[in-house]
This record gives sequence, structure tokens and C-alpha cells, in this order.
Amino acid sequence: MSGLLIGMTIFSALSLQWAKSELIATQQRQAEQARAQAEDLAGAMEFAVLTENANAGLQAYDENYNLARARQFSNAVGTTRGGNEVLVTTRTAEEDTTFGAPKTQVALTATDDTLQRAEINRVGSAEDLNRAIDNKTPSALFDAGGVRQRQVLTSNQRMEVMAEQLYAYYATQLTFPSATEWTTMEGKLGIRDAWGKSFVYALFPDGQSAELSFTTPWGFTQKLAVSLQEGTSVSESETN
Repeated sequence: MSGLLIGMTIFSALSLQWAKSELIATQQRQAEQARAQAEDLAGAMEFAVLTENANAGLQAYDENYNLARARQFSNAVGTTRGGNEVLVTTRTAEEDTTFGAPKTQVALTATDDTLQRAEINRVGSAEDLNRAIDNKTPSALFDAGGVRQRQVLTSNQRMEVMAEQLYAYYATQLTFPSATEWTTMEGKLGIRDAWGKSFVYALFPDGQSAELSFTTPWGFTQKLAVSLQEGTSVSESETN
């Protein structure tokens, strides 16, 4: 009888140990699935921002980084296992900007754990939000400020291509194009800034120098001087 009791005790202990292991494994799988969904939505939100272009029938510039934008480009349902909406937490470093755009961080948290959701939502700054997200949390980070910087750099590169076309025109005509000629040239090339807008072209009276520029949706202007005497130079400014 005592042997039977000992055997049952050992069996119960082993069963409890197995149950605990299974529970831990299940929790890990759920956390991985939640993080995968959050990462998918973060990638979709990045794509939504990078493709802002009202002229192409897509969403125009928008500083509202919400779940609806991400869902447009993701197969993820955007809800947790328990049916809660994926938590979107946005924080901006107001004193630190790149090309005039605030450095904004967006966290997407796909868990039902109220403590984890509360901890992410309590974060007070973009820097703290960035530190709070790692590969152990069921969250993913979208660097909106970094994407805005990429859009400006893309626009700069395209503007430089247009400047090369101006030099090519000058090589054959010994003058830069008039405003009308520029419109024709620009229409044929179809090169626009990151938001699908045409670059602004200004020809100076001497016909030997000109300027290209673009202004971001948040009011930051980048200019490129084109001149045979001075080459090209880039300047930037804020607009109201």
C-alpha cells in the first residue's frame, strides 16, 4: 500500500512538472505569435508611410500612426488572442528633429497582458519607448522619424537627378531651360519628390544659374542651387 502511495506521489509530481513545462512553452509560443503580429503591423505601417502619395490614389501625408493605416497593408487581424485591439503607443522627442520632422517612435503591442500593456502605455518619452521594446516583449517598434528622414533623402536624390538633366540641357542650349521648357522636361521625366510632388524650378535672370527645391508636408524646405560658376549646393530652411 505504501509503495502504491509513493508511486502515485511521484506520478503526481511528474505530472505537475510536465504541466508547468507545457504552460511555460504555451506562454512562450503565444508571446512569439504576438510579437510576430506586432512586427507584421509595424512593417505594414512603415510601408503605408513610405507610399504616401495622394496623386497615386494612395493615402496622403498623415502624422496619425494608427492601426487602421497598418491594416491596409497587412494580413494581420490587428487584435490579440483575447480580442483586444493591438495597442498603439506614440511618443515624440520634441527637442530632437531631423530635417524639421520630430523623431517619433510608435510601439505596437499585441498582448492581452494588462500589466505589459500598461507598462508600455506609461512610457513617457520616445527614448524610453525605444528602450522598453526588445525581443522579449510582445511588441514591435516603428521608427516614424527615421522613415521621414528617408523620404527627405529620397527626395534629395531625385532632385539631384533633375539637376543633372538641367546640366545636360545647358550643354546643348548654353542656357538653362525657361519655365515652360522646364515644365515640358519635368513632365516627360516624371521624377517627383517622395510624396509625388513636382520640384519647384526657378531660373535666374542671367540664364546661367537656377534653383530646384521641394518642401516637405511638415514645412521643411530643401533647396539645390544649380550654376555653372559655383556647381551645385544644397541649403535648407523651415517654412511656416
